[in-house]
Amino acid sequence: MERAERPDLPSVTTTAALLRLGRILSTVSAGTARHLVRHSWRRLRGRPATAADWPEELARIVERLGPAFIKFAQIASTREDVLPPRACTALKRLHDDVQPMRPQDVRQALAEHLGPGWAQSLTDFHPEPLGSGSIACVYPARLSDGTPVAVKLRRPGLIDTVRRDVAILSTVFALAGRLPGLRGAPLADMAHAVGASVLRQLDLDTEARNLALLRDDLSTLEFIAVPAPVSALCGEACVVMDFVPGVRDHVEVAELSAERRRALADQTLRAVFEMLFCTGLVHCDLHPGNLRLTRSGSVVVLDAGFVYRVPEVVRENLALFFLNLGFRNGPRCAEAVLASAEQVDGRSDTAAFTADMTRLVDRYGGTTARDFDLIAFSTELFASQRRNGIYASSEFVFPLLALLMVEQTVRRLDPDVDFQAIARPIVFRAASGRPAGERRRRLETAG
Repeated sequence: MERAERPDLPSVTTTAALLRLGRILSTVSAGTARHLVRHSWRRLRGRPATAADWPEELARIVERLGPAFIKFAQIASTREDVLPPRACTALKRLHDDVQPMRPQDVRQALAEHLGPGWAQSLTDFHPEPLGSGSIACVYPARLSDGTPVAVKLRRPGLIDTVRRDVAILSTVFALAGRLPGLRGAPLADMAHAVGASVLRQLDLDTEARNLALLRDDLSTLEFIAVPAPVSALCGEACVVMDFVPGVRDHVEVAELSAERRRALADQTLRAVFEMLFCTGLVHCDLHPGNLRLTRSGSVVVLDAGFVYRVPEVVRENLALFFLNLGFRNGPRCAEAVLASAEQVDGRSDTAAFTADMTRLVDRYGGTTARDFDLIAFSTELFASQRRNGIYASSEFVFPLLALLMVEQTVRRLDPDVDFQAIARPIVFRAASGRPAGERRRRLETAG
């Protein structure tokens, strides 16, 4: 099958990797020791022993480890069906509430990117960040004509550490994927996807281009907003973009009316399916920090650093799979998976795999978000592939990541939403008219 370009992850020397691994173990050990000391001190003072603060300590440890680890933690925080709720709550802080940059680092970053006269381009710059992430911080400002903007600045001195951490984590996940219970699951590909995304997020110029493409792609959706970059002021370490009204007034799902929650669930799923089946340019990092609900009732899509271009043949097979999942046609779902597999040979038992898929699709096909468990579904799918000698394509990992990140948000908005029914007309539309040459040329320029 056609394969998309898979970016190479960095190689690091053994010495550098061992030194970094030593620092990682030291950070984890210190955090664990702090938690145990606090736990023991409570018991010595006659207070009830509790493990209630361990999630907060876990978040602090991850924050100290840096961007690559924070990215994996961000993904984990969206899975309340896998991790304890307290752990998810603590890790969600890492979406946009990491320790901010020091004021002197902010001034240095502005001067390096825009020159010593940066204040002439950006007036009314506020040093208090709107959001503070692992790779960059976002600040409010105004252009010289008074237009409000958001300024995203990359933290200094990240690149070497991030490269080492990505290489280490990719190796760990690749080794884990060889364990008996995990063979066949795309752990190495997942780690590669996340690692590559972290490295791409270091280049904010690419993010600015992706923002412009996503804004164009999702412009027909009523409740979805994407900030427009100010191209003249963007560069490798800085993105200047429109300040979207209401983005600072992030609200919780419970504060919205039932009607608005249903509308937002519908629009959010439509945005994801438009990317997966029509445009091919997919935002794979739609965690709650990048998918903001506002009091005006809109969804603001932020941070286009982890955007992936899905090959057309993969989109076609993915569309075939989703369409037949909704119709509970297991054999056709199996056909779509087999068509996209890395390897199907004489040792592959395609008949047994088709039978497994038929049972799986009978169970999950046509269900609402309340009853559809993406992790359970994916686990059974990968287990069947493993048993029957069918090797999954890594290209399916990126759509899976996009759905994995957004699933819990949609479920909280409207657990009764029928995501398969929402996907169906988009799939039909995609099948009736693929993107023309101009769209393909635009996609080829995306990061």
